Amino acid sequence: MNPTLSLMSAHRTIRRFADVPLDEGDVERAVAAAQHASTSSNIQAYSLLRVRDEAKREELVELTGGQPQVAQAGGFFVVCGDQRRHALVAGRAGRPYEPNLETFLLAVVDASLFAQNLVLAFESFGYGICFIGGLRNRLPEADRLLALPEHVLPLYGLCVGTGAEEPRRRPRLPLEAVLFDERYPSDDELLRQLDRYDAVMADYYAERGKPGYDWSGGIARKFARRNREHLRGLYESKGARLE
Repeated sequence: MNPTLSLMSAHRTIRRFADVPLDEGDVERAVAAAQHASTSSNIQAYSLLRVRDEAKREELVELTGGQPQVAQAGGFFVVCGDQRRHALVAGRAGRPYEPNLETFLLAVVDASLFAQNLVLAFESFGYGICFIGGLRNRLPEADRLLALPEHVLPLYGLCVGTGAEEPRRRPRLPLEAVLFDERYPSDDELLRQLDRYDAVMADYYAERGKPGYDWSGGIARKFARRNREHLRGLYESKGARLE
């Protein structure tokens, strides 16, 4: 592998962090590099909020479902889809600003491309990271705590810091279940690949003290009910339109 592929393939989620602050130069260099992620029509529909206040971070631990790493990591950031610049520029030019589902998706995609670039930059410096989707558990409360203005849409959190654990890399789906030539596979073909993956994941979970678990079982449980149904209301209250 070349160094870039080695870095990408070495990724692990870190949930326990040493009490070591982030180097400010590393933060600035990582963000500046991350900004070179692809962006649709150069709209750059993202922003990154760093939360330093200890009291806010402790409250965010609760709001994210009791995730202590939110307070313990050297740095905690909130990745946002940011349409505020667009709305301000349109208003200043005397033109309407008309958000819809497409503009919402553009912001989510742009922010996620930026965030993945950011993670690779931090990992290249030797830091560990943990994305915090639990930010959306009680998003209206988190949004009020962060005092984000209209058209700034909090998507997920990001812990960054010096890792205090060495977890095993979690196996991914086999390439044959992801990369397809010419046509999407039949359901039977796809399920055969998932069966292969379940066997690998069953061994992984057994090593972690969870015998009897596999990937398919977790997916079936996760999507058996709707989750976070408050999100549409929160995002629409902040100016997003999902039509």
